[in-house]
Amino acid sequence: MATLCFLAVVGLGQTNARNDYLSNLYFGRFNMTNVTADPDFSQNPINQYTDLLDRTPDGKIIIQNFYTIGLWNYCAGAGANTTKSILAVGQTSAQSVNFCSGRQLQWGFDPSITWGMPQQTQIEVFGDDFNNWMQNTYLSTSRMWISTLYIVAVTFTALQILVGIGGLFSRLGSVFTTIFSLFTTSFNFAFALYTTLTYIRMSTFDSTFSNAGIAFQLGGTVFIYVWFAWASSFVGGLFWAFSSCCCSGRPRGEDKGKQPQMGEYNPYTYERVTETPFGTTQTVVANRPASYDTGFRHGQ
Repeated sequence: MATLCFLAVVGLGQTNARNDYLSNLYFGRFNMTNVTADPDFSQNPINQYTDLLDRTPDGKIIIQNFYTIGLWNYCAGAGANTTKSILAVGQTSAQSVNFCSGRQLQWGFDPSITWGMPQQTQIEVFGDDFNNWMQNTYLSTSRMWISTLYIVAVTFTALQILVGIGGLFSRLGSVFTTIFSLFTTSFNFAFALYTTLTYIRMSTFDSTFSNAGIAFQLGGTVFIYVWFAWASSFVGGLFWAFSSCCCSGRPRGEDKGKQPQMGEYNPYTYERVTETPFGTTQTVVANRPASYDTGFRHGQ
């Protein structure tokens, strides 16, 4: 359940411009306050994907002070306030968000769409290396895998909760849940690792961005939730593995073949009493058929 909650918070990041906490759950942030590379960079032509709130009346894109990257969209704004979020690692303050773009499946941050930059302009401003990585890796592959792995991780986590209900009542159910948890943990780990590496790779172009007056910063809080989701999934898998090995689901005292203790009643035992020069001895013989349960004493 904890895994599903962590993943839900990740998916809700950047989806509500009026919520300071959710709007500050981002994978990366572009600070645009010092953009000086191109006199036309802050007034590029709009395109069909540009938000209505992010354009001038004469049809130009307004470059905001910052852009934050979420799982399904981006948010942008022109200021900052002092509201800090819980687990605000790597964030000095919450940003004053003006708007968040519409959510899209398999979304990726594309400068040619968000900033209205033609590919040739991107090459001139950011260089060939960034443009090649952006076009041939991030926008063509990474964004697809990030959203796909997230959806699969959420689906398997939810199904594991349902399967785990059966695992509470029997060892066989625990075995099935353990097997299921292996897939859940694997997909959560794949999502966490792939997403982290993707945006770390984007951060390596910071010097390139700096040439254009742009500063890039990795998000902190959202990655904590991403890795907490995997960690809780891993711990849950260990629990189910332990329960399948050590918990049979059978009430105590019902183990087959349990030998009775001396003096305990058992219909399948009999007592034989014999006399020796040293006194009377008693022998308990267990697990005999009922027909032998007669008990006898040797005569004098």
